[in-house]
Amino acid sequence: MQIVIDGNQAYTSYSKNLERRGFGVKRGGKILLHPVEVVYLAVKNGADVRLKGKSLSPPELFSWAVSVDEDFVPYYYAYEDLRRRGYKVKPMNGFLIAKHVFLPVAESKMISISEVAERRVENLVLAVVDDENDVTYYKMEEIDVKGCHFEKIGKIRGYLVKDRILTEDTEIFERFFYGSLKDGIVSLSLLESLYLMEIGALEVYSSNGKISIEKLRELARSFDPNFDRRFEVYKDLKLRNFVVKTGFKFGSDFRVYEEVRSVEDLPHSKFLVTIVDDRRLPMFEIARAVRLAQNVRKKQVFVYKDREGRNRFVLVERIKV
Repeated sequence: MQIVIDGNQAYTSYSKNLERRGFGVKRGGKILLHPVEVVYLAVKNGADVRLKGKSLSPPELFSWAVSVDEDFVPYYYAYEDLRRRGYKVKPMNGFLIAKHVFLPVAESKMISISEVAERRVENLVLAVVDDENDVTYYKMEEIDVKGCHFEKIGKIRGYLVKDRILTEDTEIFERFFYGSLKDGIVSLSLLESLYLMEIGALEVYSSNGKISIEKLRELARSFDPNFDRRFEVYKDLKLRNFVVKTGFKFGSDFRVYEEVRSVEDLPHSKFLVTIVDDRRLPMFEIARAVRLAQNVRKKQVFVYKDREGRNRFVLVERIKV
């Protein structure tokens, strides 16, 4: 088989066998080929690829393909892996169309979860190509998270001690799983305390008397510059009827329970939630978070704020294809 490169495109004579195998697009008596198909057919099938009459070696072909698309290398190895798994794969607009819509990404690539999610591609899977050209697949989808934990909390009184609110009302922990309980004293975080104050369940005092919501908010900001954004997400999750706890041990912002009926028989939290907004993260960091979540029987959710100011929740999980 001979393939001719013409600028950024390539073609070969029409072949029913090539068409049956899902290569290229038929145009008259020719099949137009994507660069990834050209390199694949040369490497795997020994096709003779010619540019201005000269046959190109595989390294020369890769150089040509990279000149057309700087992200060609991970694109090729994802394509090759899917072909090896038996899929007919169509390259299209930076994606690979097969069983899912695959987006090839190098492990070192900096990506914005919000940018990818805002493309609204259904059935999207990240095909992550590592430095050894092995491919791992991560399904990525926006989800509408909902819990089933409902609370009816009576009035409680707490006392400010540096960055904690302490109370002897142990029910807030034992029944509703706020804070932590040690030696008959419940220690509430500033996030939890502000939320409880906003819903009218908590009054906070210091040696100077009662503390207002705004005063507590200002104090929280002094300890955490990102407090306001973290509180937005915390409050959103609470209004979605989740139990929300710190995710620090797992490298995330929060761990989230669908329902807690008894602290003595605590279920596994369902999600780890990490706020990313418009930050760009190396793909290996996202993969590490997902792997950690799955190792502890949880699902990794990333959250960002859209243009309308709403929180969007994106589930990323490793899958087999």
